[in-house]
Amino acid sequence: MNDRANTRNTGSALGEPITPTLYQESIDSSHVTAIRLRYDDRNFGYMPVPEREDAYFLGVKLRAMRSVRMWYGEHLASADAMPVNALCFTHFDSQPHAELYDPFDCMIFKIPTIALGNLADDVGARRITELRCPEPGVLDPIVGHLASCLVPALDNPLSASPLFIDTVTRALNTHVLSLYGGLITPVIKARRAGLAPWQQGRAKDLIQANLNGNVTVGDLASECGLSTGHFAHAFKTSVGRSPYQYLIEQRLMKARQLMLETQMPLSDIALMSGFGSQAHFNRRFLKSFGVSPGVWRRMQDASVPVSFGHAAQEIDRE
Repeated sequence: MNDRANTRNTGSALGEPITPTLYQESIDSSHVTAIRLRYDDRNFGYMPVPEREDAYFLGVKLRAMRSVRMWYGEHLASADAMPVNALCFTHFDSQPHAELYDPFDCMIFKIPTIALGNLADDVGARRITELRCPEPGVLDPIVGHLASCLVPALDNPLSASPLFIDTVTRALNTHVLSLYGGLITPVIKARRAGLAPWQQGRAKDLIQANLNGNVTVGDLASECGLSTGHFAHAFKTSVGRSPYQYLIEQRLMKARQLMLETQMPLSDIALMSGFGSQAHFNRRFLKSFGVSPGVWRRMQDASVPVSFGHAAQEIDRE
């Protein structure tokens, strides 16, 4: 989902002023709804008061602000400066909303209580009935980092990998439950076991059949008859990489094969290999193999050997 709260008014040839624009993008997963709000002008004013629902509101600042008047209903919760990675964390029953007069860039996560309960069940932990919500302004760099990881997906939702989004949002909920709910995951010996051969084969086949990433960890786990948490641990034990890292590796292998066997343009090869753009393909290829796709292709034509050792270990999250 990609929403623009206002459309940009570029003004007319007569020099009409440009109307400031609120950029609003959102993306959904089974774990959270992530909403990015960015406004580059001043004096925005009040955000609308949200409806009450059984979910937590987790806002994190991606841009520092000299002051934010944060309201919970009619109660002024904070009027302090908000640096990067500052949180506002509360239940939607509090009806959190802000009064904003500085330019801002923030990510808001709507975390359903049922999603947190499902995650606790999945890892075999006791359900957390209530989270400890700190005062507005507490710093949490982990939430800030995970929010930043999702910015490219929010900017271009149609090309975002559901597998990547699922991985990041699950990590966010795990962090929230652990830090603000005291989640204790029991030690289960079975988690150290890998996948059965048929499970590993099925998971790999599904990933290779969906190089665009249009599959989630939950989908893979369901095909293997496992919980999501058990599957993620077992896959990494068996394969040595997370499902998302394996997906990127398979995309790169497909791209190399196409470069060797065809004369297709690199832009077409990127799309056929599951990458959302040639720029994304170029970055991944360079990071994994130390040269750009174009240079690598020329080196193959010149019969110059290229080492691909440690490629998989260098594949990081988007």
